[in-house]
Amino acid sequence: MRIGLLIDYVISEYAERIIRGVALACQEKSAELVIFSIGRLQDLTGAFDYQNLAVSSFVSSNNLDGAIFISGTIMHSLTKSEVASYIKSFKPLPLANISMEIPGIPSIVVDNQEAYESILEELVTRQRCRKFGILGVRGNSSEVKNRIKNIKEILAQHKITDESVTIWKSVLSYGPALEDLRAAYKEMGTFDYDAVICMNDEMAFATLDFCAEIGLKVPDDVAVVGFDNLYYADNSIPTLTTIKQNFEGQGYLAGMNLIKEINGKPVDKLSVMQAIPVMRESTRRVPYDKTAPHARNFDFESEDRDPSLRVSTGTEWYRKKGEFYQTTTFYTEMQSDMTYEQLRKRINDDVRSFGISACAIVLYEKPIEMTTPFDYFHLPKSAHLFAGFDDKTGFDSTMEKHQIKCNPKEKMLPDGIIKFDSDGVLVFSIYHSTLQYGYIIIRPGDYESLIYDLFVRLLASTIASVYSFSLAHSETTRVRKKIDELDLIASTDELTGVYNRRGFYSFGETTLKFAKAMSQTGMIIYCDMDGLKKINDDYGHEAGDKAIIAESIILKSNFRSNDIIARIGGDEFAIISPGLTKDALRHIRNQIDEDCRIWSGGNELGFTLSMSMGAVPYPSQKMDYKITPLLSEADSLMYIEKRSKKAKKKEMAEANSSHAECK
Repeated sequence: MRIGLLIDYVISEYAERIIRGVALACQEKSAELVIFSIGRLQDLTGAFDYQNLAVSSFVSSNNLDGAIFISGTIMHSLTKSEVASYIKSFKPLPLANISMEIPGIPSIVVDNQEAYESILEELVTRQRCRKFGILGVRGNSSEVKNRIKNIKEILAQHKITDESVTIWKSVLSYGPALEDLRAAYKEMGTFDYDAVICMNDEMAFATLDFCAEIGLKVPDDVAVVGFDNLYYADNSIPTLTTIKQNFEGQGYLAGMNLIKEINGKPVDKLSVMQAIPVMRESTRRVPYDKTAPHARNFDFESEDRDPSLRVSTGTEWYRKKGEFYQTTTFYTEMQSDMTYEQLRKRINDDVRSFGISACAIVLYEKPIEMTTPFDYFHLPKSAHLFAGFDDKTGFDSTMEKHQIKCNPKEKMLPDGIIKFDSDGVLVFSIYHSTLQYGYIIIRPGDYESLIYDLFVRLLASTIASVYSFSLAHSETTRVRKKIDELDLIASTDELTGVYNRRGFYSFGETTLKFAKAMSQTGMIIYCDMDGLKKINDDYGHEAGDKAIIAESIILKSNFRSNDIIARIGGDEFAIISPGLTKDALRHIRNQIDEDCRIWSGGNELGFTLSMSMGAVPYPSQKMDYKITPLLSEADSLMYIEKRSKKAKKKEMAEANSSHAECK
């Protein structure tokens, strides 16, 4: 029996502990475990993170007997009905879910009502908290929405009205939460809250550090509550009051339920686990009364723990330092130009050096371009094993005389490559920018999860570079080699990450020289954002920068990886696209308008994003392949479109005014 577990990323403690619980169930029932790192559905915070989702296409009866979804992390941007619809699309494969109730699917949920009731009773009645902040989450997570609703209802029972409760929205990660708190403080000019309730411990750690930055003491000035009971909650200073939801128990129960489902045995469609409030220093303004009625559910974990024990041991620090240094060394070595065959011969030893005992790297015969976020990836029929080994079975691809072919549509791996077991293997997409190259399967060792995630990303980038080098057309290969040799810092725009004016002319002239030598056609496009000055005036320059960044992401997602995209002015972008036709540009333009509309719909500040464009084909009868006059002509055409938009907008405004006067 083989079980799949779908998580967002392997780097979180939440994922690690869920995996541990599922693995325990697999060990007891002699089941194999495959963990798919698929990122987060419809999450546009990372330009190409959507590419991780490709490996979810292996979740089928061809490869698995059943699958478990951690919907709270991989689908936190979706509504409950959208989550249910997505998960049920994998039927008739037996399924289970962790985080929220999905009708008809064995689901594990955590009841946090009593835990919050006990904590808020303590905060209001004994710790004298009257004004509350709630650090929520952007998106449509029904689980988070329900938690916030419960908190507000409990506070209302204690006569704490909505006027005394402020809700901010952020991301379930330390860095973004800290930045959002700083932004809120800058806007409000004060932070006079008695308590801050955070949706997870990482947010709570950010709140602790933020309070220290602005001179507030925890808990004397502000009490802080987290959620998850991560390991560091008992090591932070002060230690963190939080809610324990038994990650390992959730994973174990989900695994056992799924195995019952696979075997056709009766299984509860809903399993509810009770959360437990863990009381520590971050809410202890006055000593806790352990005999109080509301304290009956409290876990007073390590309340008087010696502060000297709250730091990692020197051994652990040096181990982590060594792992990180090894990763950076690997990255440095991979920067040298290598052929496909050179990389294939050395890669098994490189992978083994990270304590990985089994690995399979499968590459598609041709890279597959995925320019926009997707819910399903259509696997190709042709692929081959680039490299692989399994120290348990003795298989090593370097000993094979012939290339091993496989059909990903039928099976993830040919038989005999890797021996699956209950400890679990990890599956990652190999992608670079908009191109999918294949996938990696590893059996991890004892390194930190963060190291494996970073290692796989670096390995994927290296494979993508070498693989692309071997397959691309000669002019694209030479342009990429030229890019590698040049000073990228001097040629890259700091705000958006695309080329700057210098980079545009340097690489653009090289591209047009190749085009002329090969009699290749294409187009030069000039883009300008509509209304940036009004955005800056009405919402501030930070909002303007946000709009410029969004413009760059939309352009990158709609043009190919070998197109030259550059920011050559404040909100002005230029693109050289070899082989692009007018019909293809019309389709791209429509998609850009649609992406702008989608982005504007999710923009909390309220302004609308749109762009004007001008495009000229090359070669031109007058301008041939000369970059400067071609760009100037595209600029002129762009301003014609911009003036046309303004005229239409004015006509509509006058027509509406006239219509209103008639009424």
